[in-house]
Amino acid sequence: MIKKGVSLNIFLAVYILFSLAFHQGPLIKWLGAIVNFSSFSGVSAFLFIEVLSILLWVILLTPIFLISIRLGKFLAVVLLFVNATATFWMNSLGIVINQELIASLFFTDYSEASGFLNQQYLIHLLIFGLTPSVFLVLVPIKPMKRLKISGYPIGAGLILAAFISINPNLTDWIDKNGAYLGSRLLPWSYIGKTFGYAQDMRQGYYSRYYGEFALLPDGSIEDNKPGLVVLVIGESSRAASYSYYGYERPINQATQAVGFIALPKSKSCATSTMITTGCILSAKGRADWKEAATEPLPSYLHRLGVKTFVRTNNTEMPRLNVGDYKTTTQLASSCKTEFCLAYNVLKCEKALCVERYFDNMLLADMEPILESAKSEKVFLLLHFRGSHGPNYSDRSPKDFAPFTPSCDAHVTQCHADALVNSYDNSTMFTDRTLAGLAQILSREEELSSVVLYLSDHGQSLGENGSYMHGAPLKEAPVEQLEIPFLVWMSDTFKESRNTSDVAIQTVPAQDATFHSVLGALNILGGPYLAERDIFTSN
Repeated sequence: MIKKGVSLNIFLAVYILFSLAFHQGPLIKWLGAIVNFSSFSGVSAFLFIEVLSILLWVILLTPIFLISIRLGKFLAVVLLFVNATATFWMNSLGIVINQELIASLFFTDYSEASGFLNQQYLIHLLIFGLTPSVFLVLVPIKPMKRLKISGYPIGAGLILAAFISINPNLTDWIDKNGAYLGSRLLPWSYIGKTFGYAQDMRQGYYSRYYGEFALLPDGSIEDNKPGLVVLVIGESSRAASYSYYGYERPINQATQAVGFIALPKSKSCATSTMITTGCILSAKGRADWKEAATEPLPSYLHRLGVKTFVRTNNTEMPRLNVGDYKTTTQLASSCKTEFCLAYNVLKCEKALCVERYFDNMLLADMEPILESAKSEKVFLLLHFRGSHGPNYSDRSPKDFAPFTPSCDAHVTQCHADALVNSYDNSTMFTDRTLAGLAQILSREEELSSVVLYLSDHGQSLGENGSYMHGAPLKEAPVEQLEIPFLVWMSDTFKESRNTSDVAIQTVPAQDATFHSVLGALNILGGPYLAERDIFTSN
């Protein structure tokens, strides 16, 4: 006797129609921008994608439901919640799902992830995730024979073939836009990209983030002159919001006052922190850094005998083999001065408390580093939190707000002007922190010191509906790609180069970083390339 309930085919039809109706907003928006829905080719492309989506849904869900109704419902619920989450953020921030985004999710931490929990998202999840899931769980499903359901994928396949036969241009269109389609067609985007990420993991693509890499050939330390080279990796700083590159606001007054030099803006290797830090610290540069994981800069210097310090207020970067590695939390716990206590921020939202520190915490207790640099070569890597969203107001103290009104909420909840003000405040605070670093170094008049600053990637502030970063490289807006590149040099460093003003050559930031650090430390040979060293004369 068959239990009361709906048949599996009706259940699947309703589920798939719900998904097509409520989880395809980003896809439809993208299609609307590249095809003409009033033309035959545009309509046929849309219908082809819809039938393809239905076919893929049937292929995904049917076998699971035939094995077990409970297992099928569990999978369907999970997909509802993930689709609702993906749709919300794709619509809100203008992002798409690519492999870099999937990788970043695996490398993020609670502090960063918690910033994306807001009321709008929770309401969306309640309506489009939880509510349909309750009905899904409660509705009984009658068992169905395999033969009855096998006709659906066959029928869908025939329809797809018919579309291609009447519009042969569809195959060319799909070949051209397949990658873009695959980043927006839920759930296939995140399912496929997750499998791609797993495949890259097996092949060692992400090995640099687990401390597995090939050693670089040894360079030669040409002298025993002491000195300090500081590399500062910023976060989400875009060149378009820097005064050095024509921005009308006085964002960079502090660094200009202490003598920073702006090199031409550069394009980042990617739009995600995890990928770009690997690129910045690689000897290979933008063109071929992905080919094989090689020793990142701090690990290489440490192995050569350069005293190496790493201080970070961020999370996503390669695993490093260095002598001294500290987070802002560790710096705060060991530092009891008024400076440290002033920048200890405990941010609480209801029952959730996240300890966050501003980037100038990285400048606490610098004396041991400075003392070491007076007698030996020292390298210091600082990794800022910079202007990371989605709440830009979290990146600077509440009393630091040169531009008002600012927004203390998620980027999607801010008025456009307030959003820009909050972002500019965070950028200006980064500038103040860099200037503070230069001032600390300037007090040591005999110390030869250099500061290199570049951002991991840029940031979108609502231009063309895009927010934050993470867009695929091929379609990323210029705001997410173009980054600042700043340099500061002490008088002693300039004098050591036998010139009153060191000649600075133009090299893209990510290509220049590794080799310029080696050049400043006078480490030659091995992986060092003089043509990528900004401190060598043309």
